[in-house]
Amino acid sequence: MERIYSPALSPHNITITALLSRQGTKAVLKEIGLENKVGDSKLDMVLRVHVAEQVWAIFGGVHVKASLAERVSDDIPCSRAMMGAGYFSPLWTLDVKSFPPSGDLVNRGELGSPTQPSDKRKYVEIHGDFDHCYSANARTVPSAGQTQSGKRIFKP
Repeated sequence: MERIYSPALSPHNITITALLSRQGTKAVLKEIGLENKVGDSKLDMVLRVHVAEQVWAIFGGVHVKASLAERVSDDIPCSRAMMGAGYFSPLWTLDVKSFPPSGDLVNRGELGSPTQPSDKRKYVEIHGDFDHCYSANARTVPSAGQTQSGKRIFKP
């Protein structure tokens, strides 16, 4: 994700960096004042913006899940704490879910639709547990208009 999104974010003076170690995650959580409030494995990437010469400020972090079955609910406390402290806290997912061996193997994802939402869609649209959800699955059904929480699901 860092390699893919850095070129798009760079013109806006934003960096995205993968947190590949617990020490790195701990350092970020300490910098934003949440080191004693959330687990040190619950944040995957950090977002920084250039604010002055040689000064980059953290403005958010991204929760990354290939599949939402990957314990996305475990990330909710960290996301809520980040948003409560004024940080941007989106969810990014490949939203990959097909149903072998008896299914048709078509990847329809796990978010359901606005009219038939899954519990995972409700994390975003109803409960507002993340600052939006960005899905890389072209079959994901995006949010339709305003949601109860004001948070939305977007797709490519």
